[in-house]
Order: sequence, then structure tokens, then C-alpha cells
Amino acid sequence: MVDLRGAKVASFTVEGCELICLPQAFDLFLKHLVGGLHTVYTKLKRLEITPVVCNVEQVRILRGLGAIQPGVNRCKLISRKDFETLYNDCTNARYSWEIS
Repeated sequence: MVDLRGAKVASFTVEGCELICLPQAFDLFLKHLVGGLHTVYTKLKRLEITPVVCNVEQVRILRGLGAIQPGVNRCKLISRKDFETLYNDCTNARYSWEIS
């Protein structure tokens, strides 16, 4: 678990890079900004950010930590830097929509 924007988020170090649980970060920071997780994946594609797919053991750990729901059997991870890029895109998109 790491501190991200004042909340504890599940993370793993993969090949020397700290990666956070994308669905958990979505629930904590993005779900009130965008329509759903599918919107996040569309944004990631547009931003040319490729999340890392969790392996079976990582999924088990994330379920045990409560980072993902018990029935979930796959998950994606993202770096903090890529999360900040995504977060900024979501907040800027929301802001520009509200002032239109």
C-alpha cells in the first residue's frame, strides 16, 4: 500500500517500477469525474498509456487487501506518473465541459 493523494492504494513493484491498482484508483479518485472504467480505458488509449495486466497472484493479493471486489479475476496496474497524466486529463476534461 502506498499513499496517493492522501489515500492508501495497493501497489506492486514490477521490474523496478511502482505500479498502483487502477480500479482502486478509479474508485477513489476518478469515478465522480468520468462515466465509468470503460471511459478510463478509452482515455488511456488516447493518451498512449498501456497499463500492466496483473498476474493471478497479484489479483489474489488485491482481493485480500480489498482493493478489488471478491469476484474480480483480472486487474490492471498503472504507474503514478501515468495516473497523474490520466487524472489531469479527467479533471481538465470535466472542467472544460462545465464551462462550455
